[in-house]
Amino acid sequence: MSPSVDELLTLDALTLREHTELAGVPFELSEHKAMLEASLAVSEVCAVRREGKLVAYAMLRPDSGEQWFVGAFGTHPSYRTSAVISELIAKLAVLASQRGIRELTSHVYKTNRLSIAFHRKLGFQTMRENDRALEFRAAIEELAKRPAVRRAMAGAASLSERAMSAGLPADLERATYTAGGLACGTRP
Repeated sequence: MSPSVDELLTLDALTLREHTELAGVPFELSEHKAMLEASLAVSEVCAVRREGKLVAYAMLRPDSGEQWFVGAFGTHPSYRTSAVISELIAKLAVLASQRGIRELTSHVYKTNRLSIAFHRKLGFQTMRENDRALEFRAAIEELAKRPAVRRAMAGAASLSERAMSAGLPADLERATYTAGGLACGTRP
């Protein structure tokens, strides 16, 4: 099940407001909601749920050719666990494989220390920066070499095997095994 705009807005308000405002940018709910609605129209969303509640998501959109932009990445503070992050990374890896994504770019406010550390841990490189933000870039091939990504992919293979043994589609693009599974919301 793809997250609703209201679910995304609730999670973003919890996780983005403070560091966005510290960066000198107002975080207005109505403006952010409009931005989410516009982004959803052109993006792919991978989400992680626990007991039906959205706890983490990533939103990617095509940028140019095989390069995609990470427009959003959020994790509820109470669910910043290796299991949740690994599940989200696994879903992103499946999406990258399905869509032929070779490179990711991302922009992060300098006030978002957790996101900066996470990008660096995964192997993203700083390409540009200004007073307010950093631009990160990473080749999927390089990300796949990182221990955190390899662990997530091992978990993805295990989840895929469980989905198949439960009689669900082996084709991960069509899989909707969301009880810890690999489905990402995709555009038709």
